Amino acid sequence: MCDFFDMGDWTIIEAPTGLGTDRRGSAAAPEWLMLNSRLVGEVRRIDVSDLRNVGFVSNGVRDYANVLAFNERLREEVVWLMSKGKRVLTIGGDHSIALGSVAGVLEQNANVGVIWFDAHGDINTEATSPSANAHGMPVAALMGLCKSGINDIATNHLKPQNIFWVGARDLDPGEFETIKQLGIEDNVYSTERVHELGMEAVMEDIKRKMEAQGVEAIHLSFDVDGMDPSIVWATGTRVENGLMSEDLEAFIVGLHKLPEMKSMDFVEYNPLLDDEDKTTGKWCVKTLMRIVDSLKSKGNR
Repeated sequence: MCDFFDMGDWTIIEAPTGLGTDRRGSAAAPEWLMLNSRLVGEVRRIDVSDLRNVGFVSNGVRDYANVLAFNERLREEVVWLMSKGKRVLTIGGDHSIALGSVAGVLEQNANVGVIWFDAHGDINTEATSPSANAHGMPVAALMGLCKSGINDIATNHLKPQNIFWVGARDLDPGEFETIKQLGIEDNVYSTERVHELGMEAVMEDIKRKMEAQGVEAIHLSFDVDGMDPSIVWATGTRVENGLMSEDLEAFIVGLHKLPEMKSMDFVEYNPLLDDEDKTTGKWCVKTLMRIVDSLKSKGNR
């Protein structure tokens, strides 16, 4: 953690929002992570000064108007940066930020492959969500499966066959049904499946499927709750039996077998839930820098 890493043509976007969840704290993560990291490069920040978490549900989404406003701003920022040839690292915040970040990427690269590193599927719609929290809906909205305005944040919708869940182990019944109806059950790599096949084989399988779809660029949406709570506990929705450190290392190595990474999210760290030593926060900094350093050193710019 003593070295500085020049981000090169990557731009960092701080996305300080917890609007997508009913638990406070994740909005503070971008500032904490940036203050404690050694990432050097252009940094931009989404303005949230006029957005206040009110908690009301409308159109089937908690804090609907604010979630919509935030993600439209983020999408526009990502589109602008990518139009200038930048690669984008968006640091959240809760996982609802993927509504804006991935929508921006899709506007610039329609046939993007998305890796969803997460304990959850995040493919609930307004009709299937048990909580109305937007951080459980980004995948469905990006595919155009929702009914409210969050469905329209992405002008180009994500192709169902182009998303791959790694570490998913807590899917709601409605999410199971949606995934089944879309015929993409084989794109869900639960912790159990990862440990059965081995992470190296999982990444090879994802590579093969991406090649078949003609994917030329990838977006990584990394939710820290994909990891086991024994490693990462300061997150709002912990799920037991998660991925372990050796799984993560093999995952990072496996990223180099895939098409070029154009963008990435890093989400769901909650400083308010951390211990006095900020153990999870330190893990997040180390992991974020490990991914960035790995991509740079291996030429996946």
